[in-house]
Amino acid sequence: MNSKLKTAVIIAAVAIISALTSFFTMVAWAGKSDKVFPGVTVRGTDLGNMTKTEAGQVLEEYARLVGRETVTIRFDGHSGSVELAGAGLDIKVDAMVNKAWSIGREGNLLTQWQERRAVAQNGREIPLEFSVSRKKFGTVINEMTKAVRVSPKDAALIITDEDTVEVIDSAKGVGVDIDDGYRQLNKLIEENKITENPEIALQLIDINPARTKEDLEKMRVNGLLASFTTKFDAGKTNRVYNIKVAAAALDGQMIKPGEEFSFNSIVGPRSQEAGYKMAPTILNNEFIDSLGGGVCQVSTTLYNTLLLANVEIKERSNHSLVVSYVPLGQDAAVSYGGKDLKFRNNLPGALIIKSSVSGNRITLKLFGDTSLRKTIKVVNTVVKEYPFKIIYKDDPALPKGEQVVDQKGVKGYRVTSRMLIYEGGNLVESRTLSPSYYKPLDQVVLVGTKPVPAKPVQGGQTGDQTGDQTGDQTGNQAGDQAGQPPNGEPGGDNSGDSTGEDNTGNDSTENDSTENDSTGNDGDPSSDTSPGDMPPDG
Repeated sequence: MNSKLKTAVIIAAVAIISALTSFFTMVAWAGKSDKVFPGVTVRGTDLGNMTKTEAGQVLEEYARLVGRETVTIRFDGHSGSVELAGAGLDIKVDAMVNKAWSIGREGNLLTQWQERRAVAQNGREIPLEFSVSRKKFGTVINEMTKAVRVSPKDAALIITDEDTVEVIDSAKGVGVDIDDGYRQLNKLIEENKITENPEIALQLIDINPARTKEDLEKMRVNGLLASFTTKFDAGKTNRVYNIKVAAAALDGQMIKPGEEFSFNSIVGPRSQEAGYKMAPTILNNEFIDSLGGGVCQVSTTLYNTLLLANVEIKERSNHSLVVSYVPLGQDAAVSYGGKDLKFRNNLPGALIIKSSVSGNRITLKLFGDTSLRKTIKVVNTVVKEYPFKIIYKDDPALPKGEQVVDQKGVKGYRVTSRMLIYEGGNLVESRTLSPSYYKPLDQVVLVGTKPVPAKPVQGGQTGDQTGDQTGDQTGNQAGDQAGQPPNGEPGGDNSGDSTGEDNTGNDSTENDSTENDSTGNDGDPSSDTSPGDMPPDG
């Protein structure tokens, strides 16, 4: 190759490279522009040569106008109309602006140039990006069609005052097919028919009830399984109020087969917000006022009802002290966040709890399949008694030597309980229940320490009386210092004498709890059924 030809080739190569460099530089420079390339449209609106801000403004105005378009809704001879914006239309302006600007800017530089050229020659329509809120559309349609819609009626169990169970049948409701209407609206918008007097035809549909008569019959609730009643002092208004609040929380509760039930979970915290008031409760082996006093009587009444229905008890605790409203061994203490009464429905049918509080009684009833009803008795045996202590406390308000019982003592007990199950009058099963231990409650005696003024005396009597008084005071002071009550009375344990009961030679007694049985007889164990002087209700 001669030198002239070689030079020409080099010059041509340099020219080509220079041209390509210039070309791709121009392509790259154009891609950095903030403007949409010519030929890009949305629903016929040309966005070419517009900045992203300008294109956004144009599409926002389009969205506003489209949102004001109305759609006619027809249903069952009725009609209504709604603006698209009110029906939940949302046009995605930002997404479409970004899509328009990205055309001709994706891929390598050659690909970008080819796409820009094709768009400039043939145009590029960007699909309308939008969404319709299903929730908002449904709200509009429900409001518009409320005159033709009918709510379904679930089947219901009615428990009468006579303790019979009635089943009220269900009924279908009438509704509109909102999902089909929603699909119709989306199609109108996609096909750009929203400016052509668009209409949606809603279809009426049947609405099935959530619970039918057949569903309830499968639950096997057809009558009374068991009932139990306890008494309380109707004069203790706060305590009675608390009993009513807790009983109301239980009323109507349904427990399905295999389901576990927690008293605390259903009744909830014993707080002022929940409506509870101050009343006596047991805390640290003492009776003190606190929120929710009396709730334990509700749990105790429920516990005995469950026993008589032969329901499986999962958790039960006795009170730390004796309570008066049930026999020993048959109470169930609860405290929110602590002791609980739990049971599992071990029967093949559902259970329904009904509660009532009237006068000085609370009654809990358990309804279920009466074919499962059995005769059940609870037998409690006191296996050990624990005497109470007599505590003497000085009281400066009482005259010296005078004594007043401030708190009566109650013996403690260890009790075992059994559940006896009968069929046809024959004992078929004897089941051991959880044992109970009740601590004794100290008897507190206040002893006066207030000095008694000496009576005026005359003549020679002064010396004798002074001597007697001095001797008595000295003796009493010595007794006080020795930790003994004055006037020669013994201290320490004295529960047998104070209650008039003989604690020797009688370590085991039985208490046959037959007042309430599974046939629904209402027995009323009262304070007379518990031994000794009972403390205030817990």
